[in-house]
Order: sequence, then structure tokens, then C-alpha cells
Amino acid sequence: MVRFQKILCPVDFFKPSTHAFSYALKLAVNYGASVHALHVVAPVIPAAYGAPFNIEELTTGLEKESVRLLQKLKNGAEKSGVSVTTEVRMGDIDLEIRHVLETQKADLVVMGTHGRRGFERLVMGSITERMIRHCPVPLITVGPGRKGAAPPDIRRILVTTDFSEGTRDAMDHALSIAQECQAKVTLLHVVHDLAADFSAKYHEQLFQGIQTEMQKLIPAEALNWCEVETRIEAGLPYQVISEFVQSGKFDLLVMNIHGKNMLDRVLVGSTAERSVRVASETCPVLLIPPPVSKKESRQPRRKSA
Repeated sequence: MVRFQKILCPVDFFKPSTHAFSYALKLAVNYGASVHALHVVAPVIPAAYGAPFNIEELTTGLEKESVRLLQKLKNGAEKSGVSVTTEVRMGDIDLEIRHVLETQKADLVVMGTHGRRGFERLVMGSITERMIRHCPVPLITVGPGRKGAAPPDIRRILVTTDFSEGTRDAMDHALSIAQECQAKVTLLHVVHDLAADFSAKYHEQLFQGIQTEMQKLIPAEALNWCEVETRIEAGLPYQVISEFVQSGKFDLLVMNIHGKNMLDRVLVGSTAERSVRVASETCPVLLIPPPVSKKESRQPRRKSA
């Protein structure tokens, strides 16, 4: 049974992050976990504003306002009975989130996605998308739309698989949630258009082989507590996944983050990132990081500045 004990919830006080905080509280109630709400004040660059001002005074004001807003969130969470701690840090947002993740020993991160469009998103990305590439623990993204069902109210779970390392971990998380929620699980594999463009003979062999591999991911005992269906579709993976989620039939999307190592995740835009941009508008997305290799685990961690 998958359990979470410490949930880190970075917030920027916009609607998506307050939705994420509410979702984190629901999870904490269900799992008996605590929540650590974090806000990071990024360094102020005077030249960007084109006018002289007191940086120290401005920074102090931002810090005080952040403390006030976090306390407001904490006060609103009192009725839930969840233990909530808050923290304001100054510095690079990505680095500070990862530093707090380590010091707090959180085993789950819940973040909001802003759903930005067009050129800005392509050039700048987002904090959440960068966390997808680096987060060493499961990460749940919550979009700016509906807040979404949380355990024990989840009824339909979509799990995507590309058979890469980490797929079984994603399936284990999905089945665990399905067990406690009595939810139905749909296991989806998308065959890329190019791979699916075979003659009828090879097409049938390909799909039969995929079906066999998908069945191996479903433990026999899991069928005692939930219904599991398998689906094989052809197309561009992120587009098909997004279409499935946008059908509105699912309360949670579970994916493993593809990539053999951290460098792959930094350099290559993944199906997970593309899917999150669309899917989190409709339902929360649970992302399971790839297993840490023995080589990576032996490397010393850098100290934060």
C-alpha cells in the first residue's frame, strides 16, 4: 500500500497553487500526512524596473506579505485537522524548492500549473515543468480548472505505459489508490504513428505483443479489488493521452517520467511534460520519477548556496 507522510506544497498565491494546496490537504487527511507550504521570493533585479528604489525595503515587504498570506492559508486549513507548517525562503525558486524538499524529507510534492499558452510557455517554461525534470519523489500537478477528486473519492484512474523503467512503480501507485478508492483503472499504451504504419500482418503481431506485455503489469491479486482494462491506441502519445483525459471520464492520470537519467529529462521534452500541460486542466496528474540508479545514488549531493 502506497502511503505519504510529508507533503511539500510550493505556492505562489495564484489560483492554481491555492487549488494545489486544497488538494494537498485532502491527500493529507486521507493518508494522515502533514503539509509543508513553501513560498520562495525570487531576487529582485533593479534594472528590470527602470527606476531607483530600495531593494532591501522591497524585499522585506515581499517577505512580510508572503508570511501573511501563508498564515492565511494555514488558518483556513485548521478545520481539516491537518498539521500544516509554512516557510518563506529567498532565492532561486527551483533551487529553494529542491533544497526544502530534501531538508523536510517530503515524499510527495503537490504543485499548481498555470496553463500558459503560446510563445511565453515555449520560451520560459514553468516552475512546475522544471520540477517534472528534477523532482526525485512523486509529483502531483493540479491545474487552474476544477480542483479534482482526491482519495477516497477517485473513481476512474488512467495509467499510461511505454514499458520504460519506472512503469511498474507507476502501476503500483495507481493500483494502491484504486484499492482504497474502489476505483477502475485503465492502462493505456500508445503506439507511435510511425511504429503502427505496418502491413496488416505485422500490425497484428505488434499489438498482440503489446497486449501480452500490458497483462504482465497487472498483478493477478489486483483483480480482486478493482477492475482493470487495457487499451492500445495509435497516434502521437501526448495527443492521445490528452484526448483520453479531456473526455472527462478520469479523476486522476498516473504517468512515469520517461528518461534513463536526469540529463535525458533536462535535454529532451518528454511525453509527460506535454501531457501535463493539457491534462492538468481536466484532472490532477501523478508523476512517478524514474528509479535512481546506483551510480546516481553514490554521487555526493551539492550543498545549496
